Formats: sequence, structure tokens, C-alpha cells
Amino acid sequence: MTVSALIPARLNSSRLEKKLIKDLDGIPIIVRTYKNIVSTNLFKEVIVITDADEIVEILKKHNIKFLKSLKSHNTGTDRIAEFADKFNSDIIVNVQGDEPFISKDDLISIINEFKCDSNNLVNVVSLMIKLSNIDEINNPNNVKVVVDNNNDSILFSRSIIPFDRDDLKPNYYKHIGVYAFRTLYLKKFAKYDQTPLEKAEMIEALRIVEHGEKIRMIEIFKEHVSIDTIDDLKMAESILKQK
Repeated sequence: MTVSALIPARLNSSRLEKKLIKDLDGIPIIVRTYKNIVSTNLFKEVIVITDADEIVEILKKHNIKFLKSLKSHNTGTDRIAEFADKFNSDIIVNVQGDEPFISKDDLISIINEFKCDSNNLVNVVSLMIKLSNIDEINNPNNVKVVVDNNNDSILFSRSIIPFDRDDLKPNYYKHIGVYAFRTLYLKKFAKYDQTPLEKAEMIEALRIVEHGEKIRMIEIFKEHVSIDTIDDLKMAESILKQK
């Protein structure tokens, strides 16, 4: 089984302007993310998919492989899906450009899920982590996911799901936005229009669910550092200093 990693890299970002080209201890965030993924030695190829000349210039400077989007896209998955036909790999992993410390072990867990799926029933795999702090559960920036007995997704929402009517204290899980696709399914996804729930919540995973597909969710136990705010950037800097 062959696996490629694609890193969608959009320049514009709402909470931290041009975050992917911001300096993280002397190296742009997008470069750190790329080098971290390459260092895992899990992938046939690692390529950045971007829409921006500013990012392209940085990638060229650091000799990083990239493809430039030919059109605008609503989501990172749409961005990589544009080039799905260009890859011969069985699996394509979508790694967010703002996650420079994604764990090799978590990526191995994703790949192994496909390896164990001998009947090719799983088309999409992603990650989730348990939430315990009520502020984190209430935070709409944390996308919640509920799953069935097979750990396949039922629903994603920025609202609190499930609703705890009788104070039974159910588990709450945060969706970690790393996706892996069978390449054949990614080509199918590329033809989907955005769906009503996706537009309402701004969660691309809902497009997959609304088209009748399940996402196999793997529980992880250590949070990924996603850089969305200046505080996240400071946290990333402190992590580097501890290494």
C-alpha cells in the first residue's frame, strides 16, 4: 500500500493573519510542518498544495515540493482533491499546514487502519480526542464528533453533542482535522458540491457525512498543537524550547 501526504496551505486566515508564513523560531510554520512530515519516513511523497505566491516563494527557498491551485477552494480537502488524479498512491493523507508537531504515532495509526481494512470498507479516516474541560466542550472552535460502536462518525458540530438531558455525563470528543482518504474516494469527493450542514457549521467533514459516507475516527490521547492564534504561536515556541 502506497501513501502520500499533501499539505493544503492557504495564505489568508481569519484569526492569525498569514499564519503559515509566520516565523516559528527562525523557520516559517509551513516549512516546519513539511519537514516534520518528511522526517516520519512514512510517505512516498510529501507535497504542499497552495494558492499563494508568497507561500510559493518560501517553498522554493527551502526546496520544498509544491503544486499551485488553479482555482479557489472552500476547504483544504477541496484544495488537495483538485490534484487527486496526479497521484498513484492508494492513500492520501491531508495534513493541515498549521500543525508543525503532528505525531508520527498518530499518522501510523491512521495508515494501519487502512492496512487492517482488508475488505476496503473504510474510505476516510480521521482523529478525535476526549474533552473533559467544560470550557473546551462549550467552545465552538472545537468541533465535536459523535461516533457509533465502530467508531465511525455519526455527526460533527460546533454545538455540544451529545446533549446531556439527564446529566449522564457522556463522553465528548473533539475532532482533530487530519484526514486520510482512499485516493479513489478523494476523486469522488472532488465532484461534491458543498452541502447544507457543511455551509451552516463550516465543517468540511459534514460534506462527507451528508453524502452518506462514514469517517472512521481514531481516538488519540495527546492534543495536537494547531496554530490559529497568537497564543498558539507562543505555545509552539515554548514547545520548541523544550526540545
